[in-house]
Amino acid sequence: MSFAVLAMAMSLLTACSDDDDTPSLKPVNVSNGMFLVGSGNKRAGIDGNVSYIDYAQKTSVANVFQKANGKSVGKTANYITTYGSKLYIVVDAEATIWVCDKQTLKIEKQLSTTQLLGDADGVSPRAALGHDGKLYFACYGASTTGGNGIVAAIDTVNFAKQQTYAVGSYPNGLALCNGYLFVTNSDYGNNVKPSLSKIDLTSGAVTEIKDAAITNPMEILAVGNAVYYLDYGTYDANWNQTGAGVRKVTLDGQVTKVVDGTAMCSDGKKIYTVNAPYGAATINYPIYDIATGQTTSWEPADIFSPAVIAADPVNGNIFVVSYQQNPDTGYAAYNMPSYTNQYDAQGNLVKKYENTATGPISVVFNTGVKYE
Repeated sequence: MSFAVLAMAMSLLTACSDDDDTPSLKPVNVSNGMFLVGSGNKRAGIDGNVSYIDYAQKTSVANVFQKANGKSVGKTANYITTYGSKLYIVVDAEATIWVCDKQTLKIEKQLSTTQLLGDADGVSPRAALGHDGKLYFACYGASTTGGNGIVAAIDTVNFAKQQTYAVGSYPNGLALCNGYLFVTNSDYGNNVKPSLSKIDLTSGAVTEIKDAAITNPMEILAVGNAVYYLDYGTYDANWNQTGAGVRKVTLDGQVTKVVDGTAMCSDGKKIYTVNAPYGAATINYPIYDIATGQTTSWEPADIFSPAVIAADPVNGNIFVVSYQQNPDTGYAAYNMPSYTNQYDAQGNLVKKYENTATGPISVVFNTGVKYE
């Protein structure tokens, strides 16, 4: 199977004469498609899976990892990211991070987080982030037995362990901002000791951020000199969800709520959210303008039950991944492939892609640089 090949940097040979007017090539950011990882469905016996949306071909292809490698990605895949020429797929229940070639999806390495960190600390890898020749990843680790979660760094050549950091309870998300690595410590929704950890990557010091607004922090992203995390809020005895939304955290640890939502993404200028709390009768889609602090909203067409929202950092298109409607029950079909709608920056539907990931949970875009 082939994927859109990212153009690589070209070496430009120029003559030595003063009158050489050969134009210089300029780097241009490009985006070729989107990888979507699904956690699968444990009850239905469906493993984790990876789909790919190819912009040039205007197609979606399901189970691309399995087709490229002849094997399953494993049970409960939960995160996907790229760094350099590699694609990293984090699989919680297998304590595994797959290292794949981003163009072919062929496996280059299977990393066992329990072998790297030990049976206790390496359990349940949750998220990963590449930076400065290293892959940082978070594991639930000893927080499952009352201790600390772990963030570890490995080099991306030999995949040898570098640093480890003790963070908070049940770490779930990572974001890099001004030399600090921020970690969301979800506390597994228990709301006993949720927090954010702030790791100084120069000194190695770890600072814990606590605030009444931090109840169940999950996803996190960095924009400018601040990070924004998605808090799932709290649930009552009937699982009705309240207080979910996006919080802004400044470098000095100040926390403020900026917009309601149960899923989020950003194009670097705005934060797009899906606000679909469990038990609510309605769904809405707020948009928070980071520069002005103003909130508007939009209504994406043809969405049954939204699961993931993502913004392409190059072309600004917004993608909403939705569960299908189960034809027998009328409810969301968690054991069936999702579909993904692509919208332009004005909110117009561009294309609907069928047969994307089952149990959709995480997205990364296939971006790169070409010279022209």
